[in-house]
Amino acid sequence: MRLFIKIILIILLVALLCVSVWFFCLRVFLADAYFRKAMQYRNGNSWAETLMRYNKVLAYQPYQPFYQKNFAIDLKNGLDFYKNQEAKVQIIDLAIERIEKISKKDVDFKVKRSLAQIYAVKANLTQKKEDFLLSEKLFIDLTQISPQMASIYKDWCQLKIEQQDWQTALEICRKAFYLYPEIKPETPKVRQDMLKAEMSEIYEKFGQIYFNLENWDKSEQMYTQALKLNPLRRPNIWKKIADIYYKQGDLDTAIKKNLHGLALSPKDAAWPLAIGLLYEQKGDTAEAKEYFQKALQLDPQNITASHFFLYPSSVPGAEE
Repeated sequence: MRLFIKIILIILLVALLCVSVWFFCLRVFLADAYFRKAMQYRNGNSWAETLMRYNKVLAYQPYQPFYQKNFAIDLKNGLDFYKNQEAKVQIIDLAIERIEKISKKDVDFKVKRSLAQIYAVKANLTQKKEDFLLSEKLFIDLTQISPQMASIYKDWCQLKIEQQDWQTALEICRKAFYLYPEIKPETPKVRQDMLKAEMSEIYEKFGQIYFNLENWDKSEQMYTQALKLNPLRRPNIWKKIADIYYKQGDLDTAIKKNLHGLALSPKDAAWPLAIGLLYEQKGDTAEAKEYFQKALQLDPQNITASHFFLYPSSVPGAEE
């Protein structure tokens, strides 16, 4: 009888040990392994594989705040993979749900900031007042926790831009701008690059605000400052400067500004497409044809460029 009890106890101990190893070691190891795989696929732009690995991660560690937060952020950053507006809203709702699953005791400043940014994306998608208010409330809370953090005001400014509240956006962007420290020669290079990149974003936001206020000179001035701080990594700003001249009816200068962007990003079909459309509007069919052909070489499925060749009679002088 005693031997039987001993055998039962040994079996129970072994079972307990196995369960302990599973819960405290193996599940942690597997979750970490799948998370690393998810990061590899994410960096390789394989979104479907990234999601599959995240599903495995959360199956093994469903309550780990680190994984919940990262999954939510990656869902927000992966919205470009979805073309349908409704699908994007569903994905961003899933991101919010993941953040809200994190225990209150584990909700730190970074988690709150991520939630504010995610709600800002949702507000931009839905354009609903309640979504803007939820995001703004979170940004206000964040500024009370860390009133000197410029990047919070930068994100908040973007929210007001998306809400088309230009005057408030201008005020908040100014707060962000004046909170950034002066870039000095002795500032470490990595820190300088980070500050220049963020301040370039602020100048771009100023440019966008002044553009919508139809202050063309001020808008171009701000965009130019953004380019000076980060000249090679912001080719999209040339398109925004081109839009300033387009709005004023100066198509020739708009074309020249877009050509700057094309030189910096020659494999992006958006540039020859924009230039082709401007030449088409000018009535210069030969130049329009040349740039639409370039756009189709880079993006054979481009509907706008294809339309030029499919329906030449709809373009002035295209039949010549």
